[in-house]
Amino acid sequence: MMEDLDGGLVDGLITLAAVADTRSFGRAAERLGKTQPAVSRIIARLEDRIGARLVSRTSRKVEVTEAGHDLLARVLPHLQGIDDATAQAVEHGTAVRGTLRVACDALFSRLVLAPQLTAFLRDHPSLQLKLETKSQLPDLVSEGFDVAVRFGMPTLPTLVCRRLFDARVLTVAAPAYLARRGRPAHPNDLIEHDHECILAIDPSTGRPFDWEFWNGEQKLAVDVRGHLTVTDAGTKLGACVAGHGIAQVIDIGLDEYLREGQLEVLFPEWADETFPLYVYYPSRHQVPRKVRAFIDFIAGGLPIDAAGEG
Repeated sequence: MMEDLDGGLVDGLITLAAVADTRSFGRAAERLGKTQPAVSRIIARLEDRIGARLVSRTSRKVEVTEAGHDLLARVLPHLQGIDDATAQAVEHGTAVRGTLRVACDALFSRLVLAPQLTAFLRDHPSLQLKLETKSQLPDLVSEGFDVAVRFGMPTLPTLVCRRLFDARVLTVAAPAYLARRGRPAHPNDLIEHDHECILAIDPSTGRPFDWEFWNGEQKLAVDVRGHLTVTDAGTKLGACVAGHGIAQVIDIGLDEYLREGQLEVLFPEWADETFPLYVYYPSRHQVPRKVRAFIDFIAGGLPIDAAGEG
């Protein structure tokens, strides 16, 4: 029986159960949101399919036959299981629950996400969040990630991505460094006065990021030099704050450093370069509620929500 279960058969069995419970085609129709003639036709089709009379009709009453009761006794547990499974699926589709595994840029995780995670998890007490910092965008499907958050332009067309924010690229230095080496007045001074610059590896190429300075449509590339090259943005920021050298950093989480005078912005007129932040997930089809909730959480915590999908 269950191997042949389809929409028409399920509808017939549910209708038969309603008739057995109410002992009336009219009341069964009201319960199911159908017309009385529709209920009668459904029962007739079910009887034709089963090959047995399931309902006895008289002018005074409607009674389910012995064959009908026997059929219901066999299938009602299965129908209840289907109903329970459907209800559970609907609940999982609308509730924020389960485990959410996120691959994230380390600096963004530390400076932006970490201060807000308590509120996010308090709002979703049935959610388990696993946040893992990654230097590169992982294969979400094969590595079991639900979401990834990365800076830089998208490189994998198979993933769905949404641009969250365009962060400015700022050139900064600590007061101790500037007191020791002097303040450069123009980007070209970085080379002419042999300033110590902290380099950072681009994980997509394995080479240090190029330094560019943008003033509107004007772009200036400067071949800077330095003795320190790092792979982690947090290390770069820490070394810069400590006075080792000049760094180019993303304008996220810098307010406290600038407000307290730990860092100073150099060349503010050459600070029009931006670096996009994207969130990635595997598919647009039936995106889990936990993924939507996390994306909305990230977007709500940023100064600008670009909200574009690619």
